[in-house]
Amino acid sequence: MSFRSRFVGIIGNILGHYNRALFGLLAPFIAPLFFPKSDPLMALILTYGMMPLGIITKPLGALFFGWLGDRFGRRQALFFSLTGMAFVAVLKGCLPTYSQIGILAPCLLALGRMLGSFFASGQSTGASIFILENTPLKNRSLMSSFYDVSSMSGLLIASGLVTFFSMQGLIENWWRLLFWISGLKAVVGLLLRLKTQDCSEFQAKKKWGLIQALKEHRGAFVSIAIASGFSFATYSLAFTLMNGYVPLVTSLAKTDVMKVNTALLVVDMFLLPCFGFLAHKFGKEKIMLIGALGSAASAIPLFYCLDGAGIAMVTAVRFFIVFFGVAFAAPYHAWKLECVPPEHRYTLVSLGCTLGSQLIGAPTSVICLWLYHQSRCVWSPGIYLMIIGLLAGIVIHRHARNRVNNLLHKAVGL
Repeated sequence: MSFRSRFVGIIGNILGHYNRALFGLLAPFIAPLFFPKSDPLMALILTYGMMPLGIITKPLGALFFGWLGDRFGRRQALFFSLTGMAFVAVLKGCLPTYSQIGILAPCLLALGRMLGSFFASGQSTGASIFILENTPLKNRSLMSSFYDVSSMSGLLIASGLVTFFSMQGLIENWWRLLFWISGLKAVVGLLLRLKTQDCSEFQAKKKWGLIQALKEHRGAFVSIAIASGFSFATYSLAFTLMNGYVPLVTSLAKTDVMKVNTALLVVDMFLLPCFGFLAHKFGKEKIMLIGALGSAASAIPLFYCLDGAGIAMVTAVRFFIVFFGVAFAAPYHAWKLECVPPEHRYTLVSLGCTLGSQLIGAPTSVICLWLYHQSRCVWSPGIYLMIIGLLAGIVIHRHARNRVNNLLHKAVGL
């Protein structure tokens, strides 16, 4: 694969994760702008509640861009996905607030979130396929981790900008600019995408055959959905929920929490290649199991430690959530790529990741806040992380066992 193709794939991934992170990071700041200020906690819950709205449009986008990518080429799907993301990002930056148009303001924000999810469904997964399909099998775990470094770059840019605007007291008046920046990046990515070529592994199909593909690979499809949901949830917990949750249960201010958020993103970027190397050396499934089961075992104790915690304890708690999440995420893209054959890959991986991220991952913040709202127990959000961590561990273990059984059957057949 040419350097230009890799670079373009990385640019698209950075943009996609910048867009994905920006809404969650801005939620504590824009919630009072789009909802009545009389109940700040409910305004935050309702704003976080917009994040899983993608379940309505994202599967449709996954089907559309999956069909486009498997039928006409990865490049075509990525081109149209990125164009739509740019258009929606600019529109979100133009939205009026609650004080200007009342209840219509959050409705338009929710609509923008849904449209953005439609176009984003073809971006992150498509870019990983675009890069990893032409990476040798033995190097895919390492490349997967470096691909995730680009994901962290997008999150880091978003977090850094939100932190800077917050520290300067500009965010309430200049939050629109953060969305417009995303649109400008998309223009740059589009210019580059026009000159790329499809991966050599891709071969256009004359027939699509979604139902048949789902029947043949239903086990792998469900595994991808659960693994994707868990991976999405760990990042949502560490880098989205904590920004609104920590100020509720401690005396720390939002700006202090955002500083920790940005610092941990840098740590995350350095951890990813380390776990990618470990996965390359010891196997993807082993490292992913450590991440899933470690998250499940530590979830409730970690959240329990947040009760009245200072900056050092909050940083430590978030670090361990990130640590186990990175262990799972580093080889994740390589793992999911090998679950299904190339002829159905874009569709099944995109749809599986979409359903998992929207049904399991995207509701993480609102579910965790609701658990706290109902129980007033600071450790209650850990219940959700424990459950999905166990589910992710089960599917990774089963996938590893099935892969070994298939290799044994082939060896016996020979």
